[in-house]
Amino acid sequence: MGKADSIMTTKELAEYIKLNEKTVIKMAQNGSLPGVKIGNQWRFYLSAIDTHLQGDVLAKSDDELDMIIKTGKNIIPISRLFDPSLIELNLSAKQNKEVLYALSNIAVEGGLTSSVEVLFEQLKKREKLLSTALGNGVAIPHARNPRVGLFTKPRIVMGRFPHGVDFGAPDGEKVFLFFLICPTNAFVHMRLLAKIAKMLHVPNIIQRFKEASGKTDIIRILLEVERIRFVTRDA
Repeated sequence: MGKADSIMTTKELAEYIKLNEKTVIKMAQNGSLPGVKIGNQWRFYLSAIDTHLQGDVLAKSDDELDMIIKTGKNIIPISRLFDPSLIELNLSAKQNKEVLYALSNIAVEGGLTSSVEVLFEQLKKREKLLSTALGNGVAIPHARNPRVGLFTKPRIVMGRFPHGVDFGAPDGEKVFLFFLICPTNAFVHMRLLAKIAKMLHVPNIIQRFKEASGKTDIIRILLEVERIRFVTRDA
């Protein structure tokens, strides 16, 4: 059984995602984290945690997302997570694999990881569990096991497919915007996911990204988002 499928105790999960053990128990009790209670002890499947976070974190309020985002130091503004070298706005693909390979290639060319093939395989494994498409034209592909060493630094790759791609979205619609999160560990994985969720709460943000004329326009939009949603509260 690989680490991504391992069963973890409350203490192990708390250490893994860098949250207080009492917070993990509280989140399990209110359903914010999927777990099984055996006697007086909680147990967690990492693969279930990852799948749950994709849907649950994105549905949380800004205040709830801040609880995840602010759990840590080394604050990085969201605009700095989107380097121009990691943004491609005129991609094309007919199949899921073509999308994942294109995003993997951007990550390698941007110096985030060393092997297109390794990242590509990780992304494919994650999609086999459940599509990372959220609906409303957006998907957030990520590695199934955000292990240390896969990425050199925390960043987000943005790929826009103007004609859209059938990506198994829950609303049955095509996906136009892909945000590949590149975390350096599982804790950063949660924070990047929360940042994207909070960004997507901005009214009309998806349409603005779809209509952006170039990379400079994307960065300008991100700076606006930073002022609206992340002023003095970013992490």
